[in-house]
Amino acid sequence: MKFKFPLSIFIVRDHSMEPVFREFDRVITFNWGKIQKGSVVVFKGDSNHLIKRVSKLNGEKVTTVSDNKSLAKKVYELKRSDVVGRVFLKY
Repeated sequence: MKFKFPLSIFIVRDHSMEPVFREFDRVITFNWGKIQKGSVVVFKGDSNHLIKRVSKLNGEKVTTVSDNKSLAKKVYELKRSDVVGRVFLKY
């Protein structure tokens, strides 16, 4: 079993979640809690970490989307194990 730290810090690196999360905002995730539809999560992408909103939960599958649909329309289907944590603070 892989150990997870309870908190992680990330820097937003794109505009896909504007206006709520802007590029270079810093966010803290809680990595041990449950995620729900509407939660904002950070997960492992192909080459970096991404921040997106959960639109659907189906067992071990999580569907996430961007808030800013004019900039990013891609839907991400991932496993729950790919989610690092749920964003609970922006600073």
